[in-house]
Amino acid sequence: MDEKITAAGVAKGIFYSWPGKISEKTEGWKFIPAANTGGQIHNQAEGYCSDKNGRLLGPSVPASKNEFEFYALSFDAKTPENCYWGVFFSDKKDKILVADIYSSVYGSKTKRHYKQVIYGREKATGIHPFLQSVKGVEVWNLQLKPISAQDAAQWCDRLYRTLPPLSDTAPANRLKLLPKTFAALKSGKPWRVVMLGDSIINDTFNSNFQSLLMRLYPKADLKFISSVRGSTGCRYYQEPEHFKSYVSNLKPGLLIIGGLSHKNDIAAIRKVIKMTRQQIGCEILLMSGPLGKDWRKYNQKKPDDDIPAQIRTINHFVKKQRKLAEELQVEFLDAATAWHNYLGKSGKPWQWFQRDAVHGNDRGKQIVGRIIEAHFRP
Repeated sequence: MDEKITAAGVAKGIFYSWPGKISEKTEGWKFIPAANTGGQIHNQAEGYCSDKNGRLLGPSVPASKNEFEFYALSFDAKTPENCYWGVFFSDKKDKILVADIYSSVYGSKTKRHYKQVIYGREKATGIHPFLQSVKGVEVWNLQLKPISAQDAAQWCDRLYRTLPPLSDTAPANRLKLLPKTFAALKSGKPWRVVMLGDSIINDTFNSNFQSLLMRLYPKADLKFISSVRGSTGCRYYQEPEHFKSYVSNLKPGLLIIGGLSHKNDIAAIRKVIKMTRQQIGCEILLMSGPLGKDWRKYNQKKPDDDIPAQIRTINHFVKKQRKLAEELQVEFLDAATAWHNYLGKSGKPWQWFQRDAVHGNDRGKQIVGRIIEAHFRP
C-alpha cells in the first residue's frame, strides 16, 4: 500500500484507507475461488451453509490495542444481485478467529455507499475486510477507523429509523436474576459478558447492541466475547473439554446461552447451566433463538412485494426453555417470540431482514440488538 496513504490515514485516526477501485491486483488483496460453487460447504463460524462463492480478501489491518473497540468500515460497491461484505479477525499468530462478521451488499445497477460498524474481538490483532459474491462485486474507496461506543450507537439509531419500530415490551420482572450484572452496569465494575452458541448468537453479537447498552449505562466497563461454533449448541458445549475452552477459560461474569442449534435437547442446556454454576458461579441468561428462516407466506411470483401481517404460533421448544429457566432460576430472554412477532407485523418483503436463508443482514441484526437493549433497559 502507498506509504503516503498510510501516513495520512494514521494522522486522521484511520487504520486503513484505499481510494479508488480495489481488485485482486490491489496490494494486500487477493481473490480466493469458491470451494464448492452451487453446493454446500462447512466452516467453523456458520456450520454447513451454501457456498458464497469467490472472496476478495483484504490485507490484515492491525487492530486497536483495545481489543473491544468499535470500528467504522466504509466502502462503495456495485453488484448485480445481493451478496456479502464481511470481516475476519486474526490473532497474533495470524490464525483466523471463528467469530466473524457477515452482512449484505445489496444488488444495484449503480454504485452505493456503505457505512458499517463492527465490534472488535478478544485476542484479535488483525482485521481482514472482504467481499464475496456469486456474480461478482465491484468495490471502491474502502476505509477502516476506530470510533467511540457513542458513535456506534448513533449508527444503530440511523439504521433503526429506517425500519418498522419494535413494539414488544420486555417483561417487568426482568434483570431480577442478574443482580451482580445489573450492579456492574451501574457502578462501572469490569464485567465480562460471554455469548455462547452458534452462528445466530454470532449474528446477535454483531448487532452492535453493545453500544446501546453502553449508552444506557455510561459508567459500565463491559467486555463482550463471542464464543461460537457454527451449527453448535449445548450438546457440544456440555462435553468437559469443550466447556473448558468455550466457557470456563473465558471467565464470564455473565454467560448468555442461545442460538438455534440445540436440536431441542433441553437436557444438554440444563447440564451446561449446572456446570456453569458448579465450576464458575457466574450469572446466566438463557436466550431463545431469533432469526432463522423467514416463515411467512408470500407471493412467489412477486417476492419483493410487501407482505400482509401474519402470526406464528409459539415454538414448543421456547416453552421448554422458559420452563427450564424458571425451574433453575436463571434469567430468560425470549428473543425468538419477540423476533417472530416483529417479523409477522413488519409488512416488509420476504427475506428483507436476511442475508441468506437463515442469517440476518444489518436490518435483521439491528432488531435483535434492540430486543436485547429493551431487556436490559433500567
